[in-house]
Amino acid sequence: MGKIGRFILNTVIVVWLITALFVTVCLLSYNEFRVTTFGKTALLIIDSDELEPDYLEGDLLIVKRNSDAKINVGDRVFYYNSDMDSSVLIYNGKVEDKQEVSRDETTYTIDGHKISGVYVVGKIDGSKSIHGVGKILGLFTSKWGFMFLVIFPTLFAIIYEILMIIEAKRSTKEDTE
Repeated sequence: MGKIGRFILNTVIVVWLITALFVTVCLLSYNEFRVTTFGKTALLIIDSDELEPDYLEGDLLIVKRNSDAKINVGDRVFYYNSDMDSSVLIYNGKVEDKQEVSRDETTYTIDGHKISGVYVVGKIDGSKSIHGVGKILGLFTSKWGFMFLVIFPTLFAIIYEILMIIEAKRSTKEDTE
């Protein structure tokens, strides 16, 4: 294999390794709503048309969690649906009322629904939207996507290395005889 072939192969391996590590970290960082969270930042994959026309199916939203002190009446926010039977996980709405229950707990009234502060993802104003990337990340973080992207290639690489070790030992043994 020539230098260009090795360079291309090494580039593909490095890109695959970075992608596999990122997808694995995303899956390990899931919260109870199957949303990837890194500290105060959530990666929301829009997988329905419920948030149209503002956000399209397949968009990836990067939302920073604001402290309860920074979310005020009149702000538009993303929040999790606490009803686990619903297929829609993320909603957006306008904060109509804010009540501090305790020092650590705040309750919001958003579009006529009382929502605990733990279900509020963050303000819409501070979020970033990347069109189409949500479909790719959603595919990679699905069960089948993870299996074909990470598990199978890793398994094949391990089996290949084991076969190469066996072959090297076999040829070393034949050379010494």
